[in-house]
Amino acid sequence: MNKTTLNRAYGDFFGREQWDYFSTLTYKHPVNVKRNRIEMDKLTKYFKKQAIAFSMVWVTEWHRTGTSTHSHLLTKGVDVAVIDKYWSKSNLGYKKFNDHKVYEREKGANFYIAKYIDKEVDYDIFGL
Repeated sequence: MNKTTLNRAYGDFFGREQWDYFSTLTYKHPVNVKRNRIEMDKLTKYFKKQAIAFSMVWVTEWHRTGTSTHSHLLTKGVDVAVIDKYWSKSNLGYKKFNDHKVYEREKGANFYIAKYIDKEVDYDIFGL
């Protein structure tokens, strides 16, 4: 299967879910892929500890500078205020630099997320 076909298949798969939000979480200090994985695992554990029933897909993206990463997420069942509170409380970044948009399938965030899976970056899927 070529990358275009794979990307399309993942995008279609993610698009079957009615997500609540498409978010970008930005760190205040440089974070590499390995550290991003650690922080995203902690965020997921936090949701579970809060007994939040959720679905989520996240992918890592390098900044244009190549010096740090940030994460893009599709979430369902998680209030973005919970995400921002965790992010700030954990000293990972500032709420004002996180971006949360109400998910609108026709805008293609599911395909935006999917394009990173075949670029050898880190990602994870929960609850699907």
